[in-house]
Formats: sequence, C-alpha cells, structure tokens
Amino acid sequence: MDLDPSRLRRGEWLAGAGAALLLAFMFCLPWYGVSGSAGAAAVTSGGSTSLNAWHSLTTLRWLMLVTIVAALSLVFFQATRRAPALPVSLSVIVTVLSGLTMLALIYRVLINAPGPDSLFDARIGAFLGLVAGCATALGAFASLRQEGLSPRDARTAIPTVTLTGED
Repeated sequence: MDLDPSRLRRGEWLAGAGAALLLAFMFCLPWYGVSGSAGAAAVTSGGSTSLNAWHSLTTLRWLMLVTIVAALSLVFFQATRRAPALPVSLSVIVTVLSGLTMLALIYRVLINAPGPDSLFDARIGAFLGLVAGCATALGAFASLRQEGLSPRDARTAIPTVTLTGED
C-alpha cells in the first residue's frame, strides 16, 4: 500500500481541499456573533462576541465532522489503492454526506441562523465554511463521475476474481 498522489483525480483534490478548509474554518474562524446593543454590552464586560462552528452549531457539527472524515478518507484510499472498488464506494458515501451537509449549511447560514434573529448575525467563517462545504460536495460528485484508473495503474494488471460454475 503505497501513497501515490498521481492516483488522485481533480474531484478527489477538490473534495480533500474542501474538507480540510471546512475543518480549519470550523474551529479557527468566527461563524456567528452577537450584534446590536447586546454585542456592545458583551464587549464592555470583556465577554466574547463570536462563536465558531463547533460551539454554535451543536447538532450540525457532527454531520460536518463525519463528512470531513469521509472526504479525507476518500482522498487517502484513492491515493493508496490500485483497485477502484473502495474509492468508488467512498465517492458515493461522500457525495451523499457532503450534499446533506451543504444543504444544512445553506439553511443555517443563509436562511435561519441559530438563536434569535435580532441577536446573532453570520460572520465570515459561516460564508467561507459554506463555500468549503460546497467545494467538498462538488469534488465528491466529480470524483463519482470520473471513471477509470490512473495512467500508472492502467499499465499493471489488477487482480480480479472470476466466478466459475465448477464445484
């Protein structure tokens, strides 16, 4: 099992980059912040006025985390496996998970932010996280659509199992 980045296609690169960015944005950037007079009161009292995705999206964070792990697993298995069976199965799983995550992020970021509407507003991390989630979904779908082996693996024979009617 050798790690060969040349086995990665454009879809896996995009899904992996989107997942890595989503993970970084999830913990490092503010997603939601307190606005208005409540924000000013929090600043004067020395409190924090913003929350990252891990602290603000208590249910959605688990779906995001599972999607990130699955997308990074897709990249790893595509880079280490000669046979396409496992990476194709993971492409299907990541496409479904990232599609669900993307829809949930669209709802949470663009339609209904957590908390009372007049108290919280979306920050830059929420929008960048939405873009990273969309990139993961697009990459997983592109990985699913691309068939075939890498040029390096197409030159070597991949062992196959044939079933015969002999007992």
